[in-house]
Amino acid sequence: MTVAGIVCEYNPFHNGHKFHIEETRKNTDADAIVAIMSGNFVQRGDVAIFSKELRAKAATENGADLVLELPVFFSTASAELFALGAVRTLNALGCIDFLSFGAECSDLGSLCEIAELLANEPTEFSELLNKFSASGLSFPSARAKVVENFLGKEKADILSSPNNLLGIEYLKALISEKSNIKPVAILRKGTAHDSTETNDGIASASYIRDLIKSGTDFSEFIPESANSLLKDAVPHSITKLEEAILCHLIKTPAEDLRKIADVSEGLENRIKDAALSSKTLGELFDAIKTKRYTHSRIRRIILSAFLEITESDRQSIPQYIKILDHNETGQKIIARAKKTASLPLLRNTSQVNKLKNPEIKELWERERIFDKIYAMTEI
Repeated sequence: MTVAGIVCEYNPFHNGHKFHIEETRKNTDADAIVAIMSGNFVQRGDVAIFSKELRAKAATENGADLVLELPVFFSTASAELFALGAVRTLNALGCIDFLSFGAECSDLGSLCEIAELLANEPTEFSELLNKFSASGLSFPSARAKVVENFLGKEKADILSSPNNLLGIEYLKALISEKSNIKPVAILRKGTAHDSTETNDGIASASYIRDLIKSGTDFSEFIPESANSLLKDAVPHSITKLEEAILCHLIKTPAEDLRKIADVSEGLENRIKDAALSSKTLGELFDAIKTKRYTHSRIRRIILSAFLEITESDRQSIPQYIKILDHNETGQKIIARAKKTASLPLLRNTSQVNKLKNPEIKELWERERIFDKIYAMTEI
Protein backbone atom coordinates (compact mmCIF):
# COMPACT_ATOMS: atom_id res chain seq x y z
CA MET A 1 0.00 0.00 0.00
CA THR A 2 1.41 3.36 -1.08
CA VAL A 3 0.61 6.09 1.47
CA ALA A 4 0.91 9.84 0.97
CA GLY A 5 0.95 12.29 3.86
CA ILE A 6 -0.43 15.83 3.86
CA VAL A 7 0.18 18.45 6.55
CA CYS A 8 -2.86 20.69 6.87
CA GLU A 9 -5.17 22.86 8.92
CA TYR A 10 -8.40 22.62 6.88
CA ASN A 11 -9.57 25.82 8.52
CA PRO A 12 -12.13 25.19 7.08
CA PHE A 13 -11.94 22.35 4.54
CA HIS A 14 -12.66 23.81 1.09
CA ASN A 15 -12.59 23.00 -2.62
CA GLY A 16 -8.89 23.85 -2.89
CA HIS A 17 -8.11 21.23 -0.25
CA LYS A 18 -10.13 18.61 -2.09
CA PHE A 19 -8.23 19.47 -5.29
CA HIS A 20 -4.92 19.02 -3.45
CA ILE A 21 -5.93 15.57 -2.18
CA GLU A 22 -7.04 14.50 -5.67
CA GLU A 23 -3.81 15.80 -7.25
CA THR A 24 -1.76 14.05 -4.57
CA ARG A 25 -3.35 10.72 -5.47
CA LYS A 26 -2.66 11.34 -9.18
CA ASN A 27 0.95 12.42 -8.68
CA THR A 28 1.93 9.67 -6.24
CA ASP A 29 -0.41 6.87 -7.29
CA ALA A 30 -1.23 6.63 -3.59
CA ASP A 31 -3.62 4.01 -2.27
CA ALA A 32 -4.25 6.06 0.85
CA ILE A 33 -3.96 9.63 2.17
CA VAL A 34 -2.95 10.45 5.75
CA ALA A 35 -3.55 14.03 6.85
CA ILE A 36 -1.86 15.44 9.92
CA MET A 37 -3.98 18.41 10.92
CA SER A 38 -3.76 21.25 13.44
CA GLY A 39 -6.26 20.75 16.22
CA ASN A 40 -8.33 23.54 17.76
CA PHE A 41 -5.53 26.11 17.74
CA VAL A 42 -3.80 27.00 14.49
CA GLN A 43 -0.49 28.29 13.18
CA ARG A 44 -1.62 31.89 12.63
CA GLY A 45 -1.95 32.23 16.43
CA ASP A 46 -5.72 31.85 16.42
CA VAL A 47 -8.51 29.40 17.19
CA ALA A 48 -9.84 27.21 14.38
CA ILE A 49 -13.13 28.39 12.91
CA PHE A 50 -14.68 24.94 13.49
CA SER A 51 -13.73 22.13 15.87
CA LYS A 52 -11.05 19.63 14.95
CA GLU A 53 -13.63 16.82 14.97
CA LEU A 54 -15.78 18.53 12.33
CA ARG A 55 -12.79 19.49 10.19
CA ALA A 56 -11.39 15.95 10.36
CA LYS A 57 -14.76 14.47 9.37
CA ALA A 58 -14.99 16.88 6.42
CA ALA A 59 -11.55 15.65 5.31
CA THR A 60 -12.37 11.93 5.52
CA GLU A 61 -15.54 12.53 3.53
CA ASN A 62 -13.54 14.23 0.78
CA GLY A 63 -10.53 12.06 0.07
CA ALA A 64 -8.45 11.71 3.23
CA ASP A 65 -8.42 8.23 4.76
CA LEU A 66 -6.87 8.94 8.14
CA VAL A 67 -6.63 12.25 10.00
CA LEU A 68 -4.11 12.67 12.81
CA GLU A 69 -3.80 15.63 15.17
CA LEU A 70 -0.74 17.86 15.25
CA PRO A 71 -0.16 18.73 18.94
CA VAL A 72 -0.73 22.32 20.01
CA PHE A 73 2.97 22.80 20.84
CA PHE A 74 3.65 22.51 17.09
CA SER A 75 0.37 23.69 15.54
CA THR A 76 0.83 27.15 17.10
CA ALA A 77 4.57 27.42 16.41
CA SER A 78 6.66 29.08 13.71
CA ALA A 79 6.59 27.55 10.23
CA GLU A 80 9.87 25.77 11.01
CA LEU A 81 8.63 24.04 14.17
CA PHE A 82 5.15 23.47 12.70
CA ALA A 83 6.76 21.55 9.84
CA LEU A 84 9.23 19.74 12.06
CA GLY A 85 6.52 18.49 14.43
CA ALA A 86 4.43 17.28 11.51
CA VAL A 87 7.32 15.51 9.76
CA ARG A 88 8.42 13.86 12.99
CA THR A 89 4.90 12.53 13.51
CA LEU A 90 4.62 11.22 9.94
CA ASN A 91 8.07 9.61 10.30
CA ALA A 92 6.97 8.00 13.55
CA LEU A 93 4.00 6.40 11.79
CA GLY A 94 6.52 4.32 9.87
CA CYS A 95 4.45 3.76 6.73
CA ILE A 96 4.40 7.10 4.85
CA ASP A 97 5.93 7.06 1.37
CA PHE A 98 5.30 10.64 0.21
CA LEU A 99 4.79 14.06 1.75
CA SER A 100 2.63 16.24 -0.51
CA PHE A 101 2.30 19.98 -0.08
CA GLY A 102 0.70 22.78 -2.06
CA ALA A 103 2.93 25.58 -3.31
CA GLU A 104 2.86 28.59 -5.58
CA CYS A 105 6.05 27.17 -7.12
CA SER A 106 5.93 23.59 -8.38
CA ASP A 107 9.66 23.51 -9.22
CA LEU A 108 10.67 20.96 -6.61
CA GLY A 109 14.34 21.28 -7.59
CA SER A 110 14.43 24.98 -6.70
CA LEU A 111 12.53 24.40 -3.47
CA CYS A 112 14.98 21.63 -2.51
CA GLU A 113 17.99 23.83 -3.33
CA ILE A 114 16.72 26.51 -0.95
CA ALA A 115 15.88 23.92 1.70
CA GLU A 116 19.39 22.41 1.50
CA LEU A 117 20.92 25.86 2.03
CA LEU A 118 18.68 26.61 5.01
CA ALA A 119 19.11 23.16 6.56
CA ASN A 120 22.91 23.37 6.35
CA GLU A 121 23.61 27.06 6.81
CA PRO A 122 27.27 27.97 6.24
CA THR A 123 28.96 30.36 8.68
CA GLU A 124 28.63 33.26 6.25
CA PHE A 125 24.86 32.68 6.13
CA SER A 126 24.50 33.23 9.88
CA GLU A 127 26.73 36.31 9.77
CA LEU A 128 24.65 37.89 7.01
CA LEU A 129 21.39 36.97 8.75
CA ASN A 130 22.53 38.71 11.93
CA LYS A 131 23.64 41.74 9.91
CA PHE A 132 20.27 42.11 8.13
CA SER A 133 18.32 41.43 11.32
CA ALA A 134 20.32 44.09 13.16
CA SER A 135 19.28 46.59 10.47
CA GLY A 136 15.67 46.16 11.61
CA LEU A 137 14.38 43.62 9.09
CA SER A 138 11.96 40.93 10.25
CA PHE A 139 13.35 37.40 10.31
CA PRO A 140 11.56 36.34 7.07
CA SER A 141 12.80 39.43 5.22
CA ALA A 142 16.34 39.08 6.55
CA ARG A 143 16.49 35.42 5.59
CA ALA A 144 15.22 36.16 2.07
CA LYS A 145 17.98 38.75 1.66
CA VAL A 146 20.59 36.16 2.66
CA VAL A 147 19.15 33.58 0.25
CA GLU A 148 19.37 36.21 -2.49
CA ASN A 149 23.07 36.62 -1.72
CA PHE A 150 23.67 32.88 -2.08
CA LEU A 151 21.20 31.76 -4.77
CA GLY A 152 20.06 34.90 -6.56
CA LYS A 153 16.91 37.01 -6.55
CA GLU A 154 14.77 34.53 -8.49
CA LYS A 155 15.24 31.87 -5.82
CA ALA A 156 14.84 34.39 -3.00
CA ASP A 157 11.51 35.54 -4.46
CA ILE A 158 10.18 32.01 -3.96
CA LEU A 159 10.29 32.72 -0.21
CA SER A 160 7.80 35.58 -0.59
CA SER A 161 4.85 33.19 -0.98
CA PRO A 162 3.57 31.61 2.25
CA ASN A 163 2.90 28.14 0.88
CA ASN A 164 6.32 28.03 -0.77
CA LEU A 165 7.78 28.96 2.61
CA LEU A 166 5.92 26.15 4.37
CA GLY A 167 6.92 23.71 1.64
CA ILE A 168 10.58 24.62 2.10
CA GLU A 169 10.19 24.04 5.85
CA TYR A 170 8.79 20.56 5.16
CA LEU A 171 11.79 19.86 2.93
CA LYS A 172 14.16 21.17 5.62
CA ALA A 173 12.51 18.90 8.18
CA LEU A 174 12.84 15.88 5.89
CA ILE A 175 16.54 16.69 5.51
CA SER A 176 17.21 17.27 9.20
CA GLU A 177 15.33 14.12 10.20
CA LYS A 178 17.10 12.09 7.49
CA SER A 179 13.67 10.93 6.40
CA ASN A 180 13.02 8.46 3.60
CA ILE A 181 9.69 10.14 2.83
CA LYS A 182 9.72 11.58 -0.70
CA PRO A 183 8.44 15.16 -1.16
CA VAL A 184 5.86 16.12 -3.79
CA ALA A 185 4.97 19.73 -4.65
CA ILE A 186 1.47 20.34 -6.00
CA LEU A 187 0.86 23.63 -7.80
CA ARG A 188 -1.87 25.52 -5.95
CA LYS A 189 -5.07 26.17 -7.86
CA GLY A 190 -7.21 29.27 -7.57
CA THR A 191 -6.54 32.27 -5.32
CA ALA A 192 -3.56 33.45 -3.34
CA HIS A 193 -3.15 32.98 0.40
CA ASP A 194 -5.39 35.43 2.32
CA SER A 195 -6.83 36.77 -0.95
CA THR A 196 -10.36 38.16 -1.11
CA GLU A 197 -10.67 37.12 -4.76
CA THR A 198 -12.44 33.94 -5.85
CA ASN A 199 -11.84 31.71 -8.85
CA ASP A 200 -14.16 28.98 -10.15
CA GLY A 201 -15.46 27.89 -6.75
CA ILE A 202 -12.11 28.25 -4.99
CA ALA A 203 -11.42 30.91 -2.36
CA SER A 204 -8.78 31.37 0.33
CA ALA A 205 -9.49 29.94 3.77
CA SER A 206 -9.28 33.44 5.29
CA TYR A 207 -11.94 34.73 2.90
CA ILE A 208 -14.22 31.79 3.72
CA ARG A 209 -13.70 32.37 7.45
CA ASP A 210 -14.78 35.99 6.99
CA LEU A 211 -17.94 34.81 5.23
CA ILE A 212 -18.68 32.39 8.06
CA LYS A 213 -18.19 35.01 10.77
CA SER A 214 -20.46 37.47 8.96
CA GLY A 215 -23.19 34.86 8.51
CA THR A 216 -22.82 34.92 4.71
CA ASP A 217 -23.39 31.78 2.64
CA PHE A 218 -20.06 30.05 1.98
CA SER A 219 -21.33 26.80 0.42
CA GLU A 220 -20.02 27.72 -3.05
CA PHE A 221 -16.46 27.27 -1.86
CA ILE A 222 -16.61 23.97 -0.01
CA PRO A 223 -17.53 20.43 -1.13
CA GLU A 224 -21.18 19.45 -0.78
CA SER A 225 -20.54 16.83 1.92
CA ALA A 226 -18.50 19.35 3.93
CA ASN A 227 -21.32 21.87 3.59
CA SER A 228 -23.80 19.43 5.14
CA LEU A 229 -21.40 19.08 8.09
CA LEU A 230 -20.53 22.73 8.56
CA LYS A 231 -23.53 24.82 7.45
CA ASP A 232 -25.20 24.66 10.87
CA ALA A 233 -22.00 24.30 12.92
CA VAL A 234 -21.20 26.95 15.52
CA PRO A 235 -18.09 28.95 14.54
CA HIS A 236 -15.38 29.98 17.00
CA SER A 237 -13.47 33.23 17.48
CA ILE A 238 -10.51 34.15 19.66
CA THR A 239 -12.27 37.43 20.48
CA LYS A 240 -14.35 35.43 22.99
CA LEU A 241 -11.11 35.08 24.98
CA GLU A 242 -10.11 38.73 24.58
CA GLU A 243 -10.64 39.83 28.18
CA ALA A 244 -9.22 36.58 29.57
CA ILE A 245 -6.04 36.96 27.50
CA LEU A 246 -5.53 40.59 28.51
CA CYS A 247 -6.13 39.77 32.19
CA HIS A 248 -3.69 36.87 32.01
CA LEU A 249 -0.95 39.05 30.52
CA ILE A 250 -1.53 41.81 33.07
CA LYS A 251 -1.18 39.48 36.05
CA THR A 252 1.68 37.36 34.71
CA PRO A 253 5.13 38.57 35.91
CA ALA A 254 7.53 39.65 33.17
CA GLU A 255 10.03 36.99 34.24
CA ASP A 256 7.39 34.31 33.54
CA LEU A 257 6.58 35.82 30.14
CA ARG A 258 10.29 35.58 29.34
CA LYS A 259 9.94 31.76 29.43
CA ILE A 260 7.20 31.75 26.80
CA ALA A 261 8.06 30.35 23.39
CA ASP A 262 9.67 32.87 21.01
CA VAL A 263 9.93 35.68 23.58
CA SER A 264 13.37 37.33 23.47
CA GLU A 265 15.18 40.67 23.42
CA GLY A 266 13.12 42.10 26.27
CA LEU A 267 9.82 41.52 24.45
CA GLU A 268 8.26 40.45 27.76
CA ASN A 269 8.38 44.06 28.97
CA ARG A 270 6.82 45.33 25.76
CA ILE A 271 4.02 42.76 26.19
CA LYS A 272 3.39 43.86 29.78
CA ASP A 273 3.23 47.54 28.84
CA ALA A 274 0.93 46.83 25.89
CA ALA A 275 -1.41 44.68 28.01
CA LEU A 276 -1.82 47.50 30.53
CA SER A 277 -2.75 50.03 27.86
CA SER A 278 -4.84 47.89 25.44
CA LYS A 279 -8.56 47.21 25.49
CA THR A 280 -8.68 44.79 22.56
CA LEU A 281 -6.42 42.14 21.04
CA GLY A 282 -6.06 44.29 17.94
CA GLU A 283 -4.71 47.16 20.05
CA LEU A 284 -2.43 44.74 21.89
CA PHE A 285 -0.91 43.33 18.68
CA ASP A 286 -0.39 46.81 17.22
CA ALA A 287 1.28 48.05 20.43
CA ILE A 288 3.72 45.11 20.54
CA LYS A 289 4.58 44.94 16.84
CA THR A 290 8.00 46.09 15.68
CA LYS A 291 9.80 45.81 12.34
CA ARG A 292 11.41 42.59 13.54
CA TYR A 293 8.20 40.99 14.84
CA THR A 294 5.45 40.35 12.29
CA HIS A 295 1.78 40.36 13.28
CA SER A 296 1.55 36.58 12.84
CA ARG A 297 4.56 36.06 15.11
CA ILE A 298 3.06 38.36 17.74
CA ARG A 299 -0.27 36.50 17.59
CA ARG A 300 1.53 33.18 18.14
CA ILE A 301 3.49 34.59 21.08
CA ILE A 302 0.36 35.99 22.76
CA LEU A 303 -1.56 32.74 22.28
CA SER A 304 1.43 30.80 23.65
CA ALA A 305 1.56 33.12 26.66
CA PHE A 306 -2.14 32.57 27.35
CA LEU A 307 -1.82 28.78 26.99
CA GLU A 308 1.48 28.90 28.93
CA ILE A 309 3.46 27.15 26.20
CA THR A 310 7.13 27.64 27.02
CA GLU A 311 10.25 27.47 24.87
CA SER A 312 11.08 24.08 26.40
CA ASP A 313 7.61 22.80 25.40
CA ARG A 314 8.34 23.77 21.80
CA GLN A 315 11.67 21.94 21.83
CA SER A 316 10.00 18.68 22.90
CA ILE A 317 9.32 15.85 20.46
CA PRO A 318 5.97 14.16 19.79
CA GLN A 319 5.20 11.50 22.40
CA TYR A 320 2.17 9.88 20.78
CA ILE A 321 0.05 9.94 17.63
CA LYS A 322 -3.54 11.12 18.15
CA ILE A 323 -6.18 9.69 15.79
CA LEU A 324 -8.99 12.13 14.96
CA ASP A 325 -10.94 10.36 12.22
CA HIS A 326 -10.64 7.63 9.59
CA ASN A 327 -12.56 5.56 7.06
CA GLU A 328 -12.20 1.87 6.19
CA THR A 329 -8.92 2.43 4.35
CA GLY A 330 -7.71 4.50 7.28
CA GLN A 331 -8.39 1.57 9.58
CA LYS A 332 -6.07 -0.55 7.44
CA ILE A 333 -3.35 2.09 7.79
CA ILE A 334 -3.83 2.06 11.57
CA ALA A 335 -3.52 -1.74 11.63
CA ARG A 336 -0.33 -1.49 9.58
CA ALA A 337 1.06 1.35 11.69
CA LYS A 338 0.63 -0.67 14.89
CA LYS A 339 3.47 -2.81 13.53
CA THR A 340 5.61 0.01 12.13
CA ALA A 341 5.03 3.06 14.38
CA SER A 342 7.65 4.18 16.88
CA LEU A 343 5.03 6.03 18.94
CA PRO A 344 1.73 4.76 20.38
CA LEU A 345 -1.44 5.48 18.38
CA LEU A 346 -4.13 6.83 20.69
CA ARG A 347 -7.79 7.75 20.42
CA ASN A 348 -8.99 8.35 23.99
CA THR A 349 -8.03 8.82 27.63
CA SER A 350 -8.70 5.18 28.46
CA GLN A 351 -5.94 4.10 26.07
CA VAL A 352 -3.61 6.72 27.57
CA ASN A 353 -4.23 5.42 31.09
CA LYS A 354 -3.40 1.86 30.04
CA LEU A 355 0.07 2.97 28.93
CA LYS A 356 0.97 4.08 32.47
CA ASN A 357 3.38 6.62 31.00
CA PRO A 358 3.47 9.82 33.12
CA GLU A 359 4.95 11.98 30.35
CA ILE A 360 2.33 10.97 27.78
CA LYS A 361 -0.40 11.37 30.41
CA GLU A 362 0.76 14.91 31.23
CA LEU A 363 0.85 15.98 27.58
CA TRP A 364 -2.54 14.39 26.90
CA GLU A 365 -4.09 16.22 29.84
CA ARG A 366 -2.65 19.54 28.69
CA GLU A 367 -4.26 19.00 25.28
CA ARG A 368 -7.57 18.29 27.00
CA ILE A 369 -7.26 21.59 28.89
CA PHE A 370 -6.58 23.40 25.61
CA ASP A 371 -9.71 21.80 24.14
CA LYS A 372 -11.81 22.98 27.08
CA ILE A 373 -10.53 26.52 26.56
CA TYR A 374 -11.39 26.25 22.87
CA ALA A 375 -14.95 25.25 23.78
CA MET A 376 -15.34 28.71 25.37
CA THR A 377 -14.73 30.48 22.05
CA GLU A 378 -18.06 29.68 20.37
CA ILE A 379 -19.52 32.78 18.76
